[in-house]
Amino acid sequence: MNWPIEELYLAIEPLIPAFRAQVLPSIDSTNTELMRRSKDGITGPLLLIAEEQTAGKGRLGRTWIARPGESLTFSIGLNVSAPDWSGFSLAVGLGILNALDPLRQYGIALKWPNDLWVGPVSSARKLGGILIESTLTSNPNHSPECERYCVIGVGINLVAPTGVDLKRVAVGLCEIEPHSTAGSILLKVVPYIVQNVLRFEGAGFAAFVSEYASCDILLGQQVSMSNGVVGRACGVNPRGELIIQTHSGVSIVASDEVSLVGMG
Repeated sequence: MNWPIEELYLAIEPLIPAFRAQVLPSIDSTNTELMRRSKDGITGPLLLIAEEQTAGKGRLGRTWIARPGESLTFSIGLNVSAPDWSGFSLAVGLGILNALDPLRQYGIALKWPNDLWVGPVSSARKLGGILIESTLTSNPNHSPECERYCVIGVGINLVAPTGVDLKRVAVGLCEIEPHSTAGSILLKVVPYIVQNVLRFEGAGFAAFVSEYASCDILLGQQVSMSNGVVGRACGVNPRGELIIQTHSGVSIVASDEVSLVGMG
């Protein structure tokens, strides 16, 4: 595969000095690898790309299998300082969406808290996902609560995966943008993610609330949570928490599994 490493370096290094990128032919999980390295004190800014993932990690312990040429999988390790981490994955998701669909012509939307779907909502299919892991840093200039080494894992389908057990058929980016390649999409997406991370550091998720509302696929829909809450999704608050109007009042959800009622 051809990877635009030099172009990525030129785009990112002015924003994040000492930025590096590395391509691995095969790895269990790019997130797992960066977290392993962090335990050895290796926490410099790094983009780790895998042509194949054999044990990629999804949310809630799910597996994301990435076969060569069928998906784009990578992780970005960054030292991030923020007084409030709420909504971080949503800000990252907005960066990816703006890179992939800047004119909003493909119907790509965000599903709280960390998925990219292609609509319309009645037949929406999953395009990609985000998994963020972190660990405390030892930077003496920041309080432990503020700065963390964050690993931002991203998986984007180039073609719809087959041979896997999914609640609904997924979608590949090549269905809506036929000339997409892993390298071209990587070059689009990574700078947008980095820009949103830097923006999040300065202003938190409150800076993204109105933008998120414009591409929130759950907004106004009947949803059910894995904790039993059922109601109408009313968007997210400035902390990135999901607001649900139920028969008994408003429920604020910080972390849970959400499904569209009747769709899974």
